[in-house]
Amino acid sequence: MNPLDPAQLPLRDIHLPDAIAWWPPAPGWWLLAGLVVASSIVLALWLWRSRRHRAARRELASILAALESGADPAQCARRASVLLRRFAMTMDDDSPGIAGLAGERWLDYVARHGRNREVFEHDGGLLLDVPYRDPRRVGIEDARELCRLCADWIAAQPARA
Repeated sequence: MNPLDPAQLPLRDIHLPDAIAWWPPAPGWWLLAGLVVASSIVLALWLWRSRRHRAARRELASILAALESGADPAQCARRASVLLRRFAMTMDDDSPGIAGLAGERWLDYVARHGRNREVFEHDGGLLLDVPYRDPRRVGIEDARELCRLCADWIAAQPARA
């Protein structure tokens, strides 16, 4: 037997590697899955925390749409005033205390918690006056301005759980 004869050597035939398994995934896929899960959780928390703001903005948009379509400005102003008070009650832990505020105390609360205190000190009379005025004396511009004030105040409030 010749040791250099290839036919006589104890060699095995060429074999292919096993197919690449789909499990466990590579580290990049784990990272991507973690990012997707974390992003989903953050998005869900943000949507849950901002649900009151979105509902208030939808209601305010329906009030403005009704006003533009010819609804009674006094009724729209009342709806905006009620919306603002309801929103304030859901955003503050002292709901009964807010529900009991009236007149200057209510206006002071709104001004303290708003983005721009001077606006409510200047135009805040609309919040106290327009919803309770004689319906014949409430103009469309007064109701629009009240809705704008409400929208600004709602936007200034931080989202809460």
